[in-house]
Amino acid sequence: MPTDIQTTIDALSGDLSQIAPEDGTALIGSWLNDLEDADWRGAKTLHADLVSLRHQLESDAPDAGRIGDLLVKLGESAERAAPEGGQVGEQVTKLASTLMDAGKRLA
Repeated sequence: MPTDIQTTIDALSGDLSQIAPEDGTALIGSWLNDLEDADWRGAKTLHADLVSLRHQLESDAPDAGRIGDLLVKLGESAERAAPEGGQVGEQVTKLASTLMDAGKRLA
């Protein structure tokens, strides 16, 4: 699992309107690098959804509703992919919840 779980949780827990699109795309880029060669259940879906989210953030007119939908979808996918038990499982479950909460705030 990527090492920037807490960084992502912290970013999504605050005021989303204060996150510069460049910062969001940089964080997404880090996740994409981590997921590039991952072969665990759900990795390809997470990768594809992150690419879609990056495209939204890079567009001339990002759609907050679409971004919210993608965050919820990413949270749902992360929740399904979370390993059971252990510290990593707990972190991924917390990340999933944070993604879904952030997405609902934008929707």
